[in-house]
Amino acid sequence: MSSLHKKSLIATAAIFCCRFTGLLREVVYTGLFGATGALDAFLTAFRVPNMLRDMFAEGALSQSFTSVMSKVEKQNGPGAAWQLANQVVAQLVSLMVCIVALGVLLSGFFMQQLYPERASVIFECKDAAAAPLVVAEATYLGAIKQEDGRTMASFALSAPLTECPQTAVVRLSSLQNLPVGSSVKLSTQRMPDCLRVEQQDFMNLAADLCRIMWPFILLASLSALSMGALNVFGIFGLPNLASAAFNLTTVIVGCLVGWFIDPNFGPDALYGFAFAVVLGGAAQLLVQVPALRRKGYRPRWSLGLRLQAGKLLFTEPAARRVWLLMIPGVIAAGITQTNIFINTSFALYLPGGAVTALSGAFHLWQLPVALFGVAVGMVVLPSVSRMTLDEGQGARRDIARHLAQAMRFVAFFAVPSAVILGIWGQEIVSIFFQRGRFDEHASALTGQVLSAYCLGLLGYAGMKVLQPVFLALEKPWAPAGLALISATISIVLNYCFVHVFHFKEAAWLALTTSVVTTLNFLFYFFYLRHLLGTMATRHLIPGLLRIIAAGTVLGVICWQIRGLFFTDFLAWDFLPRLGTLAVAGAVVGGIYLAACFLFRVPELEAFSNRFLKRRARR
Repeated sequence: MSSLHKKSLIATAAIFCCRFTGLLREVVYTGLFGATGALDAFLTAFRVPNMLRDMFAEGALSQSFTSVMSKVEKQNGPGAAWQLANQVVAQLVSLMVCIVALGVLLSGFFMQQLYPERASVIFECKDAAAAPLVVAEATYLGAIKQEDGRTMASFALSAPLTECPQTAVVRLSSLQNLPVGSSVKLSTQRMPDCLRVEQQDFMNLAADLCRIMWPFILLASLSALSMGALNVFGIFGLPNLASAAFNLTTVIVGCLVGWFIDPNFGPDALYGFAFAVVLGGAAQLLVQVPALRRKGYRPRWSLGLRLQAGKLLFTEPAARRVWLLMIPGVIAAGITQTNIFINTSFALYLPGGAVTALSGAFHLWQLPVALFGVAVGMVVLPSVSRMTLDEGQGARRDIARHLAQAMRFVAFFAVPSAVILGIWGQEIVSIFFQRGRFDEHASALTGQVLSAYCLGLLGYAGMKVLQPVFLALEKPWAPAGLALISATISIVLNYCFVHVFHFKEAAWLALTTSVVTTLNFLFYFFYLRHLLGTMATRHLIPGLLRIIAAGTVLGVICWQIRGLFFTDFLAWDFLPRLGTLAVAGAVVGGIYLAACFLFRVPELEAFSNRFLKRRARR
């Protein structure tokens, strides 16, 4: 087993803890609040600072810092590397304070752009004494614009709605093509062919939550720099466990503060979870401090800037390279996060719970990507950065073989993950999320979204391996240009699905992400082949084809098992669901390994040889 495999498995184990606690966090959210407009508001509010964190801090800045610091450490030693770290930290804090202040001021504006306009509802009930209805037949009487800018929609009901709120609203987009006098069905539940009546307009709640969570990006940015520095010195486990500290702090503190605000965990309880997000960011940073000190880091405030002839100049060229690499990297590393942000804005035009379904499915989709794609990319970046210091065709061939080995290793895990999550998506979602207010309908909706995401899982995992290489080669502008094209494709496809074809399923938005990530991977692969002169396809393609063949066998078996044993699975109790899925997972896992053995997949042979050598030594 190679050094790449060892370090990748260490990072994988740590990331698994991070992603598992992340799923636990999602389970708590959905269990307490369900797939509701209130939770949609929280997730939408968190999406703005979190997207900047993924694009700016844990994406481009962390990767560019790791690449430059690896080269400085190899050429000039650890002392020069830590001096560079102090300068970048000081510059980052100065920049982030301004960004946080601006974000707090503009939170209301951001939420106004994301949320479609609502219309307040006036009910004219003909028979108030009639029995309450889950679904009420109504006649649409029209909408009137008030002097204060609000829109009032009027409906004539034959009987009152069940649990209809005093301040009810409906989405204005659902009324735009509705003629006056039309017969409609109104419901407070998520039911097909019904106009949903929501409890209130959650835009103001989302704006308040967004203001509270903005400081999180400052703490997360410092945590990302700490992660990059530890990766330079070969430490991959602890930085990823730090994210688990964020998840656990968010859950524990959020539940305690949320219960103190509202013991029934109504919408106001989400203020407690917003406060917990900030504390979680602090925890994520603090757990890495002891390891940094052991490696020799001593914090010093060194801004590394000087004013000369009216211009602000860097005193350290390496710090300047970090930011120059980061600028195009912000665009390139944010491709997927931008698509998710676009999906969120379009999902607000869909029936309630669409944002929650996209968020829950994305966390499950990211689990195998993070376990293998992100982990391998994290290991590849510092090693390739050091390889680039050597010149010549031989060095390029070494980089290409290193990347081919990394992509085969990722595909060995990503292919079965895509097959299982894609075919058993609804069943897996029900295990993690179906409890409390998250019902069978929400599991089915989220499972459909997860299946659409899985079409792009292999491309997304491969993209995570190749993306940092452009920073190591200091060629970040080509991926940045592609990012702009990808964002355009995402907006056009989402607009067509939602506003032209009027598709109401959130799975179509997830399909857009799969298409864009697959195109990104193909571009990265062929452009790196152009830069390096080779991508070691003789090492990559045969092994990849063997893995896909084994995955095809796995897919056939999973499909047959689903049809034979998973009938009405979502209606089962939790323990039968868990036991059946665990047994089925063990069976198909063994089948996949047997298929890999028959097809002589290189990665399985490497693991087998390592295991046999260890037994021989014993």
